[in-house]
Amino acid sequence: MTGAVWEIGALRALEELLDRSVLDLDLYVGVSGGAFVSALLAAGVSPRQIYDEAVAGHPRRRVFPPLVRLGLGDVLARSRRAPAVLFRALADALPGGEGSISDAALSLFELLPAGLLDSSGVRESLAEILRRRGVADDFAALPRALRVVAVDLDRGEAVAFGEKGRRGVPVSRAVQASTALPGLYRPVRIRGRDYVDGGVKKTAHVNLAIHEGARLVLCINPMVPLRNEGARRPLPGPLSGRGVAYVLDQALRIMLYGRMQYGLERYRAEHPEVDILVLQPEPADLRMFRYNILRYGARRVVAELGYRATLQAFRRRRQAYARLLARHGIALRDPRRVPDSPAGLEPLAVRSPVARALEASLQRLESALGPRR
Repeated sequence: MTGAVWEIGALRALEELLDRSVLDLDLYVGVSGGAFVSALLAAGVSPRQIYDEAVAGHPRRRVFPPLVRLGLGDVLARSRRAPAVLFRALADALPGGEGSISDAALSLFELLPAGLLDSSGVRESLAEILRRRGVADDFAALPRALRVVAVDLDRGEAVAFGEKGRRGVPVSRAVQASTALPGLYRPVRIRGRDYVDGGVKKTAHVNLAIHEGARLVLCINPMVPLRNEGARRPLPGPLSGRGVAYVLDQALRIMLYGRMQYGLERYRAEHPEVDILVLQPEPADLRMFRYNILRYGARRVVAELGYRATLQAFRRRRQAYARLLARHGIALRDPRRVPDSPAGLEPLAVRSPVARALEASLQRLESALGPRR
């Protein structure tokens, strides 16, 4: 979730930096949380609209869906197997059994469902946004071409919904499948097959755009590993001393980032005629790593980080980026003249007293909960 919100901030910056809208692109490819954002762009929702609604958090028109829904149905269904599983585990652990106590303990994992949470909120939220905009929940009805990547769990193959032969699936269903992070969300069944997060097979599916004729690819990657030693104010001690959450978070980032780097090197070697512009957080920017990857409450901070990081990248590499974009007929505005913070959000001072009181209460609550430590 924090990755998708970072992407929203980066897109908002691109909208200010380029001489044309991000909605003018020929093709959108979405993977995992980015599938939700790409679907909104393909439906014609501008980066400004996405940013304003996601960050301001309009209570009646929330862009991002409720993510935490317990999959109680699956839990109850699996619990019916408990007596048989427990009996078999005890039989194996007793003297004369085929296994040990550790084997018996591991067998209890059979009682866990395929996913702890239900991701139907993703599908419902996107379907509602499309309905409000008068766009059918259909790839063929989208104003712009969209590919949503998910992984067939039983075949181990990546599938791009929206390609020829795979357009009959509702867009919202495909996005739900692409965001089904294994272990956390249960797989999404589509036409008798189970699908999980599109990032499981490959981090960046740039090849989809290249195969459809792209000569310029803008790749937004929010998942980079933390470089603690190079940070301005590094975290004290090793990451392992901060608990399993930090270890798992960093390990996931290392895996995804390493695979993406390998893929980009191969694409650039095989297709030198294609320019690939990658936008991502600075590994030494600790602010991006203060929040776990599913924390929706950090949206305001993370979205602005995405905006500022993208703006700073264009300021540092202005000439190189200007030359690259010019090869494709795109002009770059002067990054130094772009505001340091996104404009357009309603200032807190002009809101009603009730809104200000609610905002203050939410800020106190989030401050009390605090980021991970």
